[in-house]
Amino acid sequence: MKSLSLAQFLTSAKEFKTIPFTSHFFADTLTPIQIFHQLEHDAVFLLESKDEQSPWSRFSFIGLAPKFYLIEKQNQFQFLNAKKEVLFSLSTFKEAFQEALSFLKVKEVELPIPFRGGAVGAITYDAIEVIEPVLSNGNSDENEKMSFVFCETILAYDHHKKELFLLHHVNITGDETKERLKEVYYEAINKVEKIIHKVSEANVSSKLYQPPLDEDVSFRNVRSNYEKEMFLEHVEKIKDYIRAGDVFQAVLSQRFEVDISVTGLELYRVLRMINPSPYLFYLKINEVEVVGSSPERLVQIQDGHVEIHPIAGTRKRGNSKEEDEALAIDLLQDEKERAEHYMLVDLARNDVGRVASFGSVKVPVLMEIGKFSHVMHMISKVTGNLDEAVHPIDALFSSFPAGTVSGAPKIRAMQILNELEPTKREYYAGAIAYLGFDGNIDSCIAIRTMVIRGNKAFVQAGAGIVADSVPEKEWEETRNKAKALIKAISVAEKMFAKEKKGAVNNV
Repeated sequence: MKSLSLAQFLTSAKEFKTIPFTSHFFADTLTPIQIFHQLEHDAVFLLESKDEQSPWSRFSFIGLAPKFYLIEKQNQFQFLNAKKEVLFSLSTFKEAFQEALSFLKVKEVELPIPFRGGAVGAITYDAIEVIEPVLSNGNSDENEKMSFVFCETILAYDHHKKELFLLHHVNITGDETKERLKEVYYEAINKVEKIIHKVSEANVSSKLYQPPLDEDVSFRNVRSNYEKEMFLEHVEKIKDYIRAGDVFQAVLSQRFEVDISVTGLELYRVLRMINPSPYLFYLKINEVEVVGSSPERLVQIQDGHVEIHPIAGTRKRGNSKEEDEALAIDLLQDEKERAEHYMLVDLARNDVGRVASFGSVKVPVLMEIGKFSHVMHMISKVTGNLDEAVHPIDALFSSFPAGTVSGAPKIRAMQILNELEPTKREYYAGAIAYLGFDGNIDSCIAIRTMVIRGNKAFVQAGAGIVADSVPEKEWEETRNKAKALIKAISVAEKMFAKEKKGAVNNV
């Protein structure tokens, strides 16, 4: 494999400090899960999509070997090397990201894939305290509110052509001698060949799992951070705030906790099967695993085009095609749900309008039904053209957090939620995002998401509270939204836990 000759590498080294090596090969006997499992020691993220309308559904992305990190630490944004040594620290994320790009000085590469390297990571909901100082309580904590990784190697699996693309970045300082650069070149060639060889050794598994997908979802062994009575009380308190004119809506959430014996990757395997969504992700962040199947984009910036997909209005799925259709019609005709959805579309239009060129904001899709494993939603699409004076990072934060997980007006809604909710949201209602070297960004809202810490999994779900909300129904909505993830945990335990105990693989 020599996508880059030595002469080309030496020429590139005169101008750039991050130089890409590329390769691709036929991989029809492999799956992204097999590849990730084979490289799990170095792999830190897996990004996929099960949305037939999205170009992302064609590709799965795997990140190997973290080379640099960009994290928030006590209201400062630090850029660290692979050894976690701080290279520089700045006061805003945009400044730190721009400085990181200047430091890396990346040579762009032409590949037929939508993500060609950059930063991948998570923005917690609590990061709003850094983005919007008015929401800060003045106390900084040790938890990273934003955490992004720049991987040395990206693997992109093309599901259409059954090809695997490999993008390996070599970093230099610019002070190397010609002889040292030659050594770096051959070291990179050797490293890429080792990765290809290891991938080729991934065996096609002979294990067959019969998933118990038809079982009912039980909350018997699930703990919540809310007693039911307290949750119902807090719904009424939000309605009091609405009557007082503070807000039109606020999204109250509860967090569920479950003991587990399976791994985050095993949970991801089940979740992608039973709850396929436009945004599927598995990330390792320090000692935490973040696993999700989000239906909702936060914001996408692609070649100067901005897009948000607000989702609001929920019904459970029917037990038959006829019942499913009746529930969809009922949702579309529900005046409360329609009013809530219109309000959040207006909020999304405002978010896009803050960063888009004048007159470019449009709503090409309004209140279509999107169906998922356990619930259906009304979905819209808001678009605009990014103003030339606006940085893509500003566009990302202009929509953060989404109105669909906070409320309207956003700032006051978040203040009320901070007052009422018993625990910090952390990853829930934040964002999972990639920030490409090419300036393109895609992100989803961290809903339908599990956070795994040790032998515990945390799932959080919310309900939009409006003036005529019925507290009992809002309680049930949070449980309905959490069901797919609670079920994924139960199924994963039945599929994989027995194997760990030496039992048969067929469940």
